Amino acid sequence: MNPTLLFAICLLLPFIWFRTLFYTYNKYFKISTIRKKTKLQIHHLHYGLIILTLASFLILFTGENYYVIGLLGFGLGFALDEFIPALLMPGNRPIELKAYGEGFKPTLILLIILILLLLSITLL
Repeated sequence: MNPTLLFAICLLLPFIWFRTLFYTYNKYFKISTIRKKTKLQIHHLHYGLIILTLASFLILFTGENYYVIGLLGFGLGFALDEFIPALLMPGNRPIELKAYGEGFKPTLILLIILILLLLSITLL
């Protein structure tokens, strides 16, 4: 299969899946168990970023292949499906800034872990 076509198909899959669910089985979008337990605002944008991160690591170590191309398209599709809706959400700037400030240490820890993981795999 042509890599560009594979990427395009995988890019569209999350949009088709989530929009079909939204219009046919809206109950799917009730608050998930993960959101109830963690109290975090987890959306498929976040899952998309996780998939993109995984695909980025894979491309660094395995090079271009159909699985990585598919994962890149799939992850970007997850993220882009929520990109415009996130822009249209009403905001509360004080709450946004508070969350941004509280996220400093966890974000720094996440970045350090990812960099250490990359370095440890590279140096093996």
